[in-house]
Amino acid sequence: MALKLTSHTLIKNEEIWVKPALAAVINFVDKALVWDTGSTDKTVSLIQSIKSPKIKFKQCGQVNREELVELRNDQIQATKTDWFLLVDGDEIWPEKNLIQLIKAMRQAKSETIALVNRTRNCVGDLNHYLPESQGQYRIGPWSGHLNIRAIKNLPGLKVTGSYPNEAYVYQGKKLQDQPERLEFCDTWYYHATHLKRTGWRHSLRVMDRIKKFKLFSH
Repeated sequence: MALKLTSHTLIKNEEIWVKPALAAVINFVDKALVWDTGSTDKTVSLIQSIKSPKIKFKQCGQVNREELVELRNDQIQATKTDWFLLVDGDEIWPEKNLIQLIKAMRQAKSETIALVNRTRNCVGDLNHYLPESQGQYRIGPWSGHLNIRAIKNLPGLKVTGSYPNEAYVYQGKKLQDQPERLEFCDTWYYHATHLKRTGWRHSLRVMDRIKKFKLFSH
C-alpha cells in the first residue's frame, strides 16, 4: 500500500525559495498545507502560481511567536495521513533524497515516532555548505547537521513552546528526547537559511539554477 503523506509549511517572506521548496515535494505528497503568516513580498503570488489541487493554501495574517505554534497544532489537527513532512520555505529536497526518506517512513518500525535526517546548510549558494564536522546538533546517538522532518501522526502529538524554540511533543516528552523511538535516515535536504531570502530577479535565477541541476522533476 502506498504511503499517504501530508506536508506542513508555515511561511513568511520566502519569495526566493518557496516555489522550489514546494515543487520539490508536491509530486510525493497527497496534500500540502501551505499557510502564510503575513508575507509582504511575492511569496503569496508565487504559491498561488503553482497549479496543483494538492496545495491547501491559507493566509493567516501576522502572528506572534505563540500563535505560530498554535498554527502548527492546527496543521496537525488538519492532517489525516499516517505521516507528515515538515517543509519550511527555505528547505529544498533533491528528489532521490526525498524518495529515500519516504522509503524509510514506509519501512519504519511500529514503535517509531519520527525520523532523524541530515541537512546541508548552504553558504554562498546551493553548491557550497558547511562541513558535517561543524554540525552542533545531537539527537540520541547521532550528531552533525541534523533535524526531524518526518513525523508519525500519532494521537496526542502536539507542539509546545514558542517560536523559534517550539518542540513536537508526544506522551509528555519531546521527540528528540525519545531516541529509542527514533530512526536515522542518512539522507539530507538543502537548507538555505544563510542565503539571500528575498528579491524577485534573484528568485528567477535560483529557479533556473535548480532546474539545471535537476533537484526535482519539473
